[in-house]
Amino acid sequence: MKKLYLSAFSICTILSISAQETLWQKNIKSSTQDFLSQVTTTIDQQYLITGSSIQAGSQKMGAGSTTGQNNGYDFHLVKLNQQGEQIWEKYFSGSNHDYLSATVNTQEGGALLAGTSYSGKGLDKKEDSKG
Repeated sequence: MKKLYLSAFSICTILSISAQETLWQKNIKSSTQDFLSQVTTTIDQQYLITGSSIQAGSQKMGAGSTTGQNNGYDFHLVKLNQQGEQIWEKYFSGSNHDYLSATVNTQEGGALLAGTSYSGKGLDKKEDSKG
């Protein structure tokens, strides 16, 4: 997560380049390797940071899951307010690696997520792989 948030901080700093000063800085530590996909501004003028990461030391039981074991990367979303304070954090996972590659904010305030999954049906994933 550290790499994810440092990258997000860099992007937020670039967005505020006209002010020529750092508005805020947030460092959230992680013991796993994380991948940043995007930082977007939401309809309510907050920040949605998206990427892929491994939830360290957790086993999740999702609806319809038979094993409850997550063996890889998950879609990872973090929403921050304009002051850089965390509003919420969510993971979407399958039983194997799931890589988030793109995020689009909707007019209703939601988000459309796109990525690659190597997981079958189970945990948060509702359909089997198609490829």
